[in-house]
Amino acid sequence: MKKGKKIILLAVAGLLAAAVLTAVYFLGVKSKIPPKIISLSDNGIPAKNVNLIAHRGFSATAPENSDQAFIEAGKAGFYAAECDIQLSKDNVWVVNHNTSIDAMTDGKGKIRDLTYGEISEHFIDNGNNWKKYAKQKLITLEAYLEICNQYKIIPQIEIKEGNYNCLDKVLEALDEYDGMREDAIIISFDGVILEKIRNLDKDIQLWYLTSVIEEKTIDLAEINNYTIAFNCKNRDEKMIKMAQEKNINLASWTVDSVKIYEELYNLGIRNFTTNRLTY
Repeated sequence: MKKGKKIILLAVAGLLAAAVLTAVYFLGVKSKIPPKIISLSDNGIPAKNVNLIAHRGFSATAPENSDQAFIEAGKAGFYAAECDIQLSKDNVWVVNHNTSIDAMTDGKGKIRDLTYGEISEHFIDNGNNWKKYAKQKLITLEAYLEICNQYKIIPQIEIKEGNYNCLDKVLEALDEYDGMREDAIIISFDGVILEKIRNLDKDIQLWYLTSVIEEKTIDLAEINNYTIAFNCKNRDEKMIKMAQEKNINLASWTVDSVKIYEELYNLGIRNFTTNRLTY
């Protein structure tokens, strides 16, 4: 895995272009037509040293957290692809945001109450362009990592709240690929999960997700060597500067507005989780 991966320019029709750029701008997200993707820097938008992270994969073009969303993120050249994982009844890490399969598939039930075999009986029937990608199913963490490896994209794994078992399996899955654990980013709103992961690996990148940056958040990040990833709607300049003064790395989610992106960039933020960027 390589850090600082650059972004590949895509044409309006979604075809790969030859130019390699540092950032991208997405337009026309909800349309059936593939989004137009153009360079941020070519449009006068600052993009130096920026890391763009595809929220639940490139979910503007394919159902969130699906294999196709991660493939599209890889094709578009994102720095990283974020996913969410939940633990099934038979201790399989399943890539899905919600605790149940109801919202994204034609099935029903809590992931923790279903085996992965039972989950695999159902198909995705929600999300952008889901009809275009027929017969997709919820995938495993291992399948997601295989796509990340194939496209040389950094895995960013959100372990959902309350999933305290089998955390060692997450690290073991990363170890299947040379160098992947060193580049991978584990994120969570759940401080207990991050603490457990830190106890398993003192060096792995951990991001603490929070809606608002507070002094106690900064203290926690400083003690445990966490990045703070905050809601872009709550961009408190005073708290951002306080964290930066303590050399705490910062990231922001989910940044879909160029205006907000520029505002945060000017405050020194360089890690952005996004569905797309639009004016």
